Amino acid sequence: MGKKLAEYFLYNLNSRVKFRMKNRKILIFLLILIINLIPHVYVSFSKPDTLLNWYLTDDAFYYFKTAQNITEGAGITFDGIAPTNGFHPLWMLVCVPVFALARFDLFLPLRVLIVFQGVLNAISGYLLYRIFADHFSEEIGWAAAAFWMFFPAIHGITTKLGLESGINALSIIFLVYCLTRLPDKSDNRTSQIKSYLGISLAAILCFLSRLDNIFIVLMVGVWLIFRSSSLRWSALFDFCLILSVIVISYYLRIQATDNIFNFLSFFYMLAAFSLVIKPVTFYFLHLYDINYIKDLRQVILRSIAAVTISSLLIGFIFFIAHDILHTFRGFSRSVLFIDWLLTLLFIASLMAFRFIRCQRYGCEDADITLKNNWRTWLSAAMSYFIPVFTILAGYMAINKAYAGSAMPVSGQIKRWWGTLPNTVYGRPITTLQGVIKGIFDPSVETGPFWLVTKPINSLALWLSRSFGLVSSPNSVAHPYMLALVWIVLIAILIAALIGSWQIFARLADRLGLAALASGCFIHVISYKTTGYLHAKYWYWIGEMILLVIVFGLTLGSALNSLRGKKMGQKLITGFSSVAVILLVAGFVFTIARDFPLKGVAIKQYDYLGEKYFIESQTHPGDVIGMTGGGLVGYFVPDRKIVNLDGLINSAKYFEKLKSDQANDYLKSIGVSFIYGEAPVLLDSDPYRWIFTDHLRFRAQGPFFSLYEYCIESCK
Repeated sequence: MGKKLAEYFLYNLNSRVKFRMKNRKILIFLLILIINLIPHVYVSFSKPDTLLNWYLTDDAFYYFKTAQNITEGAGITFDGIAPTNGFHPLWMLVCVPVFALARFDLFLPLRVLIVFQGVLNAISGYLLYRIFADHFSEEIGWAAAAFWMFFPAIHGITTKLGLESGINALSIIFLVYCLTRLPDKSDNRTSQIKSYLGISLAAILCFLSRLDNIFIVLMVGVWLIFRSSSLRWSALFDFCLILSVIVISYYLRIQATDNIFNFLSFFYMLAAFSLVIKPVTFYFLHLYDINYIKDLRQVILRSIAAVTISSLLIGFIFFIAHDILHTFRGFSRSVLFIDWLLTLLFIASLMAFRFIRCQRYGCEDADITLKNNWRTWLSAAMSYFIPVFTILAGYMAINKAYAGSAMPVSGQIKRWWGTLPNTVYGRPITTLQGVIKGIFDPSVETGPFWLVTKPINSLALWLSRSFGLVSSPNSVAHPYMLALVWIVLIAILIAALIGSWQIFARLADRLGLAALASGCFIHVISYKTTGYLHAKYWYWIGEMILLVIVFGLTLGSALNSLRGKKMGQKLITGFSSVAVILLVAGFVFTIARDFPLKGVAIKQYDYLGEKYFIESQTHPGDVIGMTGGGLVGYFVPDRKIVNLDGLINSAKYFEKLKSDQANDYLKSIGVSFIYGEAPVLLDSDPYRWIFTDHLRFRAQGPFFSLYEYCIESCK
């Protein structure tokens, strides 16, 4: 009887504790939500001119106008003429019901969307808090969440633009959060399949929020398949190493020629074949099974054999595809040789390092043989990847059916811009040095890792100026000071983690940090090495999340030695409290300054001036071409604004652009006017091909010039 009473008492106590913990989590979420909603609701009541200071990019209005057209029954179209798929689907699904309100007032959905973005920001912050609070400490959780939600530079990208960046951030953080909820081990295959199916749904949301998140999604899949062995780390690291060698090999050979982008199909195929064939070859030659290899000599010999066999197989595939099947333009045999040589050097060194480390410190003894693991690996791969690829295939099929292109036309156009000799959208990266500079670019506009590179670059520049070495970032001495600062900071980081490395590694593994990091690396390479132009700062959300998580893990691990000590715990709590208060106060001050309740904010855009100008010079129903046109299209709804750069236009228009037949397309849809800048329209590619001798000046607007469009040459 006493035993039963004790069990009942313990059960009752446990239930009460769980209930209180659940209530506490709800209260924390509500607190975070309220702190976010107050400033966002405040901004949503701003005057129209001030409200537009929230939406600082024309790209947001591509979504808004297309969503408005969908709700009005015009179809999935920006201009009301041609179908388009130049957007990310999940954010468009959000915008459609919101911009159904535009029929009542054009500013109403803009106000609602600001509040909704505040909710997204709150959920993202709460999930970050939970990630660190559940697996580290509440103090680090609060600091990480506050930094993400209220640091102005981050908030200005994730929440303030009106783009997909907010839902993109939430989906990536949610995917990481789902990884942390996985049980440590599951011998029950049914339970594992259910867990992986749940994560696959989070992965689907992730790539639907931004399609280039597919790299993160793929790497998470690899991490899940090999989750129970060291392969989850080794394979992902080797992916990054193999891809790095391909980039180095390609640029070392091709950068000195005019064929840097003519061989892109070869580059893509080399990357795809290498990322599959090389790791598989390494596996079957037991390079991942260190316990199988007896001595260092065998490691070197097996590395030579694996790299050579895989390179010969890849070379044979290219020979068949090019010389016999003629499936692509050409390939460089020199790149294949350089790739073999560098891969051999790096892989042999890496495998030797792993062997020596294993001999000295011991290594994981998990069974990774195919015979004993293939069922587990296959079920994991199927339960995760089948839903992901099914949804991806369905999305591509729908795109192809209604828009004529399986993937968004906007990404295709930006890569095509990189092949143009004289375009206003910038110059592509054509050298290996340029690729490296692009990866470490400190600019918020173009740097994927600006959260780290910008402050380090600023510190190096300040030190250089303090010692009288340089006067600008372009000075000869600045790179040396920058390298010195990097070395010193890395040394400090190692020293800080040297006593708590195991804690950092354990938590990083729990969060799937290797999958996120490798996915981000491939994502950056996909933009910096393929001639892609006009990449925007909201493309790097994944990299920002990666760095915030690394910051949190590093700080928490370094401060771990203070935990448990009375004074140390007070220091950690005090640091966290001060950081949160300063971040919230700074954010509130920034919002109050940029969106004053009384007085006049700086007007970023005179939408009324442009609206009245267009309406005074044209007639309702006129078709007007613009190299952009998102905001004009939204605020001048009775004209048809055709997007001339093609980012939110049709696949048919893009094909006409590439074949120099854009005039035929513009004629077929009845374009009457062109609104834009003369240097862009008449001096840069591809517009000068279209508009030279086809424009007649009509009037000067507040921002651009209005031209009459002549179907034949203007007289």
